Amino acid sequence: MLLINELHYVLRQPLLWLCFVTAPLFAFTLSSGLAVEGSDAINQFKLHLVALQMIQLALLTGALAPTFFLRDQIHNMQELVAVTPITFKQSALLRVGTLVLCVFVIVLISMLVMMVMQVRSKGFDWQIINQLAVNSLFVLLPNSCLLGVIAFWFCQKFSSPLVNYFVFAVLWIGYLLLASVTGNPILAGSSIISETSYQLFIWLDPFAYTAIIGSFVEPQGWVIAINRVLILLLTTVIYFSAAAASNVFNSFNKRVKNAVSKLQPVIVASASYRPVAAKNHELPIFIACYKVALFNVLKHPITLLILLAWPAMVFNNVASSSAYAEPLSVISATSIDAISHYAFDMQILFGCLLMVLWSWQISCYARRFNMAELIAATPIKTATILYSQLLVLATLVIIFSTMSFVGASLSQWFIHSQYDAYDHVYVLCLTALPLMMIAWVTVCVFNLCRSILISGLVVFVMLILKFTPVMTYLGFTHTFWSLAWTPLQPPSEFWDYRASISSYRPYIQVWLFACVSFILLTCVFSHRGAGLDRRAVVRKDAWLIMPVLLCVGLFVQLHLRLVDEKPLTNSHKREAFKANYEKTFAGWQHKLQPQVSHIDAKIDFYPHQQLAKFDLAYTLKNSHPMAIKQILVGRAGFYKWAKVKIAGATQIAFYPDLNQAVYEFDVAIKPHETRQLTTQFEVHQAKLWPAGGHQIITPEFSYIRAVPVLPTIGYQINYELTDTSLRAQYGLQQKSRPLASALVTKGQDRPAHYERITMSSTVSTATGYQVVTQGKQITHQREQGREIFKFKTVSAINNLPAWLSVPFNAETKKHDGVTLQVFAKKQEPIERSDAIAVNFQAMMDTLDWFKNNIVAYKAKQLSLIAAPPFGGTGYALPQIILIEDKVGFRARPSVGAGFDQRYRRAVHETAHQWFGHDIGNSVPADSAFLMESMAKYIELVVLEKRYGKTAMNALVDYETKRYEQASRMDITAKMALIDSTKNYDQYSKATIVFAKLRAKVGDEAITSALKSVWQEYAYPNRPATAMDFIRTLKQQVEEQHIAFINSLFLDV
Repeated sequence: MLLINELHYVLRQPLLWLCFVTAPLFAFTLSSGLAVEGSDAINQFKLHLVALQMIQLALLTGALAPTFFLRDQIHNMQELVAVTPITFKQSALLRVGTLVLCVFVIVLISMLVMMVMQVRSKGFDWQIINQLAVNSLFVLLPNSCLLGVIAFWFCQKFSSPLVNYFVFAVLWIGYLLLASVTGNPILAGSSIISETSYQLFIWLDPFAYTAIIGSFVEPQGWVIAINRVLILLLTTVIYFSAAAASNVFNSFNKRVKNAVSKLQPVIVASASYRPVAAKNHELPIFIACYKVALFNVLKHPITLLILLAWPAMVFNNVASSSAYAEPLSVISATSIDAISHYAFDMQILFGCLLMVLWSWQISCYARRFNMAELIAATPIKTATILYSQLLVLATLVIIFSTMSFVGASLSQWFIHSQYDAYDHVYVLCLTALPLMMIAWVTVCVFNLCRSILISGLVVFVMLILKFTPVMTYLGFTHTFWSLAWTPLQPPSEFWDYRASISSYRPYIQVWLFACVSFILLTCVFSHRGAGLDRRAVVRKDAWLIMPVLLCVGLFVQLHLRLVDEKPLTNSHKREAFKANYEKTFAGWQHKLQPQVSHIDAKIDFYPHQQLAKFDLAYTLKNSHPMAIKQILVGRAGFYKWAKVKIAGATQIAFYPDLNQAVYEFDVAIKPHETRQLTTQFEVHQAKLWPAGGHQIITPEFSYIRAVPVLPTIGYQINYELTDTSLRAQYGLQQKSRPLASALVTKGQDRPAHYERITMSSTVSTATGYQVVTQGKQITHQREQGREIFKFKTVSAINNLPAWLSVPFNAETKKHDGVTLQVFAKKQEPIERSDAIAVNFQAMMDTLDWFKNNIVAYKAKQLSLIAAPPFGGTGYALPQIILIEDKVGFRARPSVGAGFDQRYRRAVHETAHQWFGHDIGNSVPADSAFLMESMAKYIELVVLEKRYGKTAMNALVDYETKRYEQASRMDITAKMALIDSTKNYDQYSKATIVFAKLRAKVGDEAITSALKSVWQEYAYPNRPATAMDFIRTLKQQVEEQHIAFINSLFLDV
């Protein structure tokens, strides 16, 4: 009966029903967002359940706990409840049991939603039902009990909802941090920092999620069983300790001090009253409201704890990470490096949560003590109260940012890094503005809503929209859903704040105006902090239309500018573009098209104006045995259509939405005949999007790769959607990706020739800048304040041209007839000179090895360039290598590193001049192995030749650890090495496999096989495939080694 009464009470709580609605909706969204193509259905379902509970369980328990355990205090019924005949232990058991039951049911319903989504996408399987039952009984139920008794203990101890919320927020965030450093695949960027800590966490994870994920690789049944028993024992201990200490926690059992012995007579004072005229004291009232609100927040123990703990967290993060470049490499840290490790992740997330907490404390303080109505009856203006609250929040943002500054500064002084206070202050000011606006909007929401529950729901939705991709899933992707979001990126030593500072101001201006407009609306329609004014909208409120319309206009204008700079602004538009492209031009896939055989490029770089002008002439050659009448010319959807003219052809169709046009020749192109295509266009650096990728035009670094800027000829297979679910969604026929291991029996899947071009370039740039592109430099002259360079290739290159302009000179070396160039900034001369020497040595060693064992380098020059962050640490183009400045030129080997990452990376990227740009291209279904995996073999042999077997073994050990960690986190089906496109297979597994192969058959057999592949399949012959290497390798070894080769390369 008591349990039924308890359930009757909780079922009437709006918060509970809100949880019943939002939790399953979140599960629905999460199940779609975590779907992984090609994964094992049961493991994927187990991962979904872990993700759901990891995100929901602690939050649900923390949100509901005060409703169950503190309702007596919240509703001032504590004294009445204390005199009822029910004992404290009975009441405690009922309330803990009811909380656990409610949380269990809510999460179970969410799990059922996930199961339905799984069945819809993967089909029904009885093992799904079995996993759901096992997880519910042995994972969800014990975890619910543990969190329930923890909430009970803290509510009994402190009798404060705020303390409860804070504790569970810390538990939730703390567990996510622990999960991220133990390789939890649910969290982006997570990795195992220590094998010992990972193994320990498998046993001691209080929720057993790590053991469940570990069971994907090896059974963990006994570990999970022991863990569950320990958690149940811990739950029992916490519950009985809280129940036994109830006399200590319960204030009604304490002896009353200074009890009154007898009633004292009440003396009524006589007083006379007289009317006094009201005076305007707005400023003193404003100051009084400000001081009261500020000190109420600052004096709270949780606020003091946060403000003391936050600098320590920043200190720890900066001290442990600022000198980190990559595994086995460190840098001499600067303030810019320190900023990147706290101001763009911790500061934003934790700051947003703090702003919500402080806004709630400030705006709802009077309501918690039932004083809101009394304040609303005073003659204080609404604006005075609201502006004082806004000023308090601005002050708290400054205090919070100051604590960040203190923690980061002390950390830099502690590790003796290069310190510049201006960098910290500048970035903290940039990040403080969005935090301040979030705080202001939140406090306005609390002022507008009479119900704290409704305002809390609104703020919760705001946070969900800001920090989760829910709107992307719903098909409404836009940056405007994230309140006060700006595209501000971490700075780097290479180009400071150039990556995104130009896009910060337009965003912040629009958000600031929107925030001010919302504040004005709150002043008019709220009533002294007590919620919405019930008065009707009158004519005098018409002026509010102006800021609202201006705000809408600014957002529309910014949106139009975003679309103008980047038409395919989000993933949905890109997917739709690809689907429409395939539907419209699928028939062109098998139509004969001419090939680009030569490009004559005239390019003008204007780095300071962030502009490049292109004037290109294509030579189109018909390499087919039949004449060609029509050709398809297109350009990627990221850019506007370029002016295109083709000699002897007219445009007969144009598709503006797809950036494609069809041209028809007056006289068909005969076999081996050529025609000329000319095009002119401009490339502008986007002002509203962060600079990065392979199209950058800035004063510090300019780089344009041909793909996807240049116009294309024929059907582009890379425009097709590859995800099976997306193809089904857009009504496209499913296409299976042919496996590389199957191409040996399918000659039709191999193109007849490589895609090769010759090229001549005339490139002009600003004074003092250098130009790098494919081909030998013919001339360099200065005319009319412009540097003009001319280049021409001496042999055909892979069809991936690029042009760069940089403001620093090259260091040059001649090596065996090849001009080697390294372009790097001249700051930090000691470290950079050492890095330049290492990179030179790596290039020379790689060129020597290939010349002595396979085939010599064909071009006359090879350039290695220090680059800003562009999405990778290294990238190879024909005759050009890009290395990120931080890892390639600022870094140095850490103490105890077995090898030099700078040398290894330079060897790897240099090897791509053979594996990737000589062979390993032109076969779309088969490039990963011949490009990346074979380059890992070159790393092993060149590293061993230069530094010995100890360094080579250190590389193998390093890649082995990477492979073990990555394979633990992967729930997709395993594949053979030559078929796999997974990074950890292409890199780490390939290193392990080639180390084993070298130990078994030796390098002579491998190099003989490679030499044979080059003789038979190098340009101008048919393109090589991975199976050509495997087949040739088997011919070079003894019969007993063939099965071993199959197990390494062809077996899963």
